[in-house]
Amino acid sequence: MAVQKLAGQPAPVGSPLNALAVWAPALAAIIVSLLTGGKPAVDTLFVQLKRWRAGLAWYLAALLYPAAVWFIAYGIDRLLGNAYQVTFFAISRMFRPEQAYMVVVALVFVLPNTLGEELGWRGFALPELLKRFGPLAASLILGVFWAAWHLPMWLMYGKSGLPLAVSFVWTVAIAVVFTWIYRGSGKRLPLAWLFHSSLTATGYLLSSIPTFTDDVIHVAAACIVGFLLVRYRDDRGQDTHSQLGVTP
Repeated sequence: MAVQKLAGQPAPVGSPLNALAVWAPALAAIIVSLLTGGKPAVDTLFVQLKRWRAGLAWYLAALLYPAAVWFIAYGIDRLLGNAYQVTFFAISRMFRPEQAYMVVVALVFVLPNTLGEELGWRGFALPELLKRFGPLAASLILGVFWAAWHLPMWLMYGKSGLPLAVSFVWTVAIAVVFTWIYRGSGKRLPLAWLFHSSLTATGYLLSSIPTFTDDVIHVAAACIVGFLLVRYRDDRGQDTHSQLGVTP
């Protein structure tokens, strides 16, 4: 579904295959937790969803990062001469008061699906990886598995989206940003969930705006902004807040 997020192509949400796909990470996390730690481990997994308290800066990052990268990439595309004509009206129409409900509808629509993924990826897999690796290494390892998990979706819907290699790189890169938000907010799983939902909703909302012709620019912008933003050091004990000079 990473391809669908960028291409704005909705997944077949009503199909059993889609339901199984988006909830497979959560189901795997529940099963492994139950086998390795019993009911207490499963309770620990789900209690993370109650931890919503975080600084406003992290909520803004989770909500606005996807759209910010889109507009940065569009600006780069224009500077390089790929001037696909997008008028100010075409962009601003998405932010009219009478259409503000579209943002809410999009977020509500994607929240159940993204929960199924995040409970597994950032609720279970990432914390386990962080016990053994630094944040950057853990992000890249998880990103590779996450990208591979999307392969069936790409094979089914990828012809209308990004090339496989480009989609793979984008997924791995965005996994680093997920870790930045997760750790920076105090390991708040709901913030990663919200970021994933915003990422998907942005793909749906901005798909109605004519986009730039070179999708690679979008992916490159996501990679560059993400890695500059995170400024990771491969140091397990390093505090994300001190890295960024931000106290959320």
